[in-house]
Amino acid sequence: MLRSIKMSTIGLAFVVVLLGVCVWLAATNPTTDDYGAFLEVMLGQALDRMQQADSPREHAEIRNLLRSQGKQIIKSVVRPNTVRHNYGLFSVFKTRVLEFRLEVVGVGNQFFPGEDVEEISRKLGQLMLAPSR
Repeated sequence: MLRSIKMSTIGLAFVVVLLGVCVWLAATNPTTDDYGAFLEVMLGQALDRMQQADSPREHAEIRNLLRSQGKQIIKSVVRPNTVRHNYGLFSVFKTRVLEFRLEVVGVGNQFFPGEDVEEISRKLGQLMLAPSR
């Protein structure tokens, strides 16, 4: 009987911990606004990389514009072309703009891109420079 009580206590503790983790994941499931902030960081990294490379003067002007207006550009260009699939404990964000494709899993207020972060930064930089070509 003591063994049975011990096993049920361990099982109950496991269920409580599992429910706690599920509640935490649901509470920290990233929103579309969180995804926009993530893309702003990625854009900043792309701009930093472009600034390190030698580029024509017009690209420097575009970089400065993107630095000052990046948030608005993400709101007006990227967000309308993003679909969020909310699975309760995590979300999958799919962005498609022109030839730019990005899939990111958001869980626990963290983002995990399907691609290398360097590749995403490069693509995001190219996307933002596309109208200047």
